[in-house]
Formats: sequence, C-alpha cells, structure tokens
Amino acid sequence: MELDVWPDAELIVIDFLTEVLQGVWSCNRLPPAEEFNARLPIIDVTRVAGLRTTDTWSDGYLLDEPVIDLDLWAATPESGALTAARSVAALEAMRGHRAHGAAVGRVKNITGPRPRPDVSQNITRLGVTATVPLRLI
Repeated sequence: MELDVWPDAELIVIDFLTEVLQGVWSCNRLPPAEEFNARLPIIDVTRVAGLRTTDTWSDGYLLDEPVIDLDLWAATPESGALTAARSVAALEAMRGHRAHGAAVGRVKNITGPRPRPDVSQNITRLGVTATVPLRLI
C-alpha cells in the first residue's frame, strides 16, 4: 500500500518567506533568548488547524487547507507594521508557488495584522492568520 505523505505546510511557508522577505527571520521555533533581539524582525510560523478535503474516488484527498498563524516580533511599532504588511503581501504572492511536492492555491487572510500581547514592553508583537491551500504535485 502506497501512502500519500503530505508536505509540511509550515516549512513551505517558512521557505517562501525566507526567500522573499529579506532581513526577516522566519522560523517555526523561536531563537534562543540571547539571540532574539539580534534576529528581529522575527516571524514564527505555526499550523494551528486545517483539514484535508475533497475525497477522491480512491479515498484520497485532493486538497490540504492548513490554517497558518504568523506571530511577528519587531523592535518598533513601525517595523512591526511594515513586517506585517510585507508578510501579508508575501502570503498572497504564494499562489502558484511549488515546493516540497506541493503547489499553493489561493491564500485567504482570516485575521490580521493585529496586536498580540507580549511580556516585554520593548517589543512589538503582531499576528496574522491565513489559510494556505496545498495540493500534491
């Protein structure tokens, strides 16, 4: 029996953001505390939900619709706003992108950019949530 192994949506998004957002640290694990400020702005990518949909006649799936959450940290509110705007533009530009055995469909913003609380008063933290539909290629 051959299994359809879907690629990691987080890695697809991280690789794309790294390619198109020069000067932004994209990851799915925050850097150590001693490196955090030096890496700003940072985008932490997390898959928070999403289903594989559209069963085929052979009981497979045609589409994975991950809900991707971006946590953005920046040194200033201005840098945070710019990073958030650039990240939304980058997500929208992903349509048609092919990587890791998948092609990206039409990305849809769910929320954001919006402020998120942070323990540090010296850091700006924002969030963006979107669906990033994938199909196997």
